[in-house]
Amino acid sequence: MGTVAAVLERRPVVVCPEQHGRSPDGLASIIAERLATSLPHARTRPLRGDVCSHCRARLSMPVRRTARTVSIDDQGWPVLTIHVDVAMTRCPDCGLDQVPGRSQPDVAGLATMLADPPG
Repeated sequence: MGTVAAVLERRPVVVCPEQHGRSPDGLASIIAERLATSLPHARTRPLRGDVCSHCRARLSMPVRRTARTVSIDDQGWPVLTIHVDVAMTRCPDCGLDQVPGRSQPDVAGLATMLADPPG
C-alpha cells in the first residue's frame, strides 16, 4: 500500500475438505484491532494539519520511516508477528510517535491485505 509495507510471519491457514486454504474467520478484524492499538494515530484536522493524539500539540516534525513489530498472541493460534514499515511523526511536545493522517488509510487497509493476500 502507498506509505506502508508489512509482512505477516506464518499466516494461519484453515484447510477445507477440498484442500483449499484460507485465513481463519475474523483474522482481518483481529489484525486491524491490534494495529490500531499498537500504532498511535495522529488526530487529523481539515485545513489545519495533524495534532498529537495524546497532548493535542501541532505535529510539525518531519515524517520518517519507522519499523515496528506487532505481535498477536491471544487468539488460540501460534503467536502472529507482523513487521510494519510505516511513516510516523514525533510530537515535539510529548515525544509520542504516531501515524500521520495521510498514512492512516494505508494502515487501515493492511489488515485485509495481510489476512487475505492476493493470488
